[in-house]
Amino acid sequence: MFITTSYLMPHQPLSRIYRNLNYEIHYMMSFIGGCLEIVSFMFLYKALIGYMTSNMIFGIAALAQGGMDFESYYHIAIILIWMLLAALHPLLANRYQARLTSPWQGYAIAMSINCLLLLAFMLLGAALMRHGQLGDKPTVAVMPLVTLGLVFMYIQNFVIKHGGTRQPTATSVVTSVYVLMMSRLSSLFAGQRTRRERVVLFHEGMHYLLVIGHFFIGALITALLSRQMGFYSLLPALLALLLFTLRIWVRHGRYRALADPGRV
Repeated sequence: MFITTSYLMPHQPLSRIYRNLNYEIHYMMSFIGGCLEIVSFMFLYKALIGYMTSNMIFGIAALAQGGMDFESYYHIAIILIWMLLAALHPLLANRYQARLTSPWQGYAIAMSINCLLLLAFMLLGAALMRHGQLGDKPTVAVMPLVTLGLVFMYIQNFVIKHGGTRQPTATSVVTSVYVLMMSRLSSLFAGQRTRRERVVLFHEGMHYLLVIGHFFIGALITALLSRQMGFYSLLPALLALLLFTLRIWVRHGRYRALADPGRV
């Protein structure tokens, strides 16, 4: 599902920062990932719904305390839902093969679905908060909201991983991204390297820095807005995703027009 061929666009006016639209997709997804992760951390009992390692640690710690209530299994349930999504994805992809007419259509479809998921996540979260369903401890009532967020993050991470950049990351920001950034930048000053090798290392290091930076900015903006707006602090992320998705659909249409002039 959403199988997309990598397609690197030529340099754009913002090429000094965003080398092409594929990289812009990567950074936009990182920004939105930061928005959603900070909300899930603050309002969904530290459920970082894009990071299964943290949920495993929380789950193990809860189980080790000997509790038998829902709180003890909450983070384990998140991991199980994520594993289910990972299992269903290839089955659905094999059953419903998408006939993409441009390299951009897969991204456009995935982002369009995520627009709906993010809207539903925001509205449902606000409704649960308004009716007092988000108490001190997680309950079964929050699982539909968590599931929406998990599906959103799964699609987003898939888009990032297959986004056509030369240095994809599997998730928005993970430990490996920090390590890769520092190793690439520090390698600039290590050993005998040609100018071309240094330029490549610099661009790779800056790419990982931009991934982290966009995630940080998204999380910071949303955290500040959440003080007054709660789940509606995701409105900037939703607007950004809607506008960017529209841009991808426009690029898809232009690609089809160039590939088949007879349609125009």
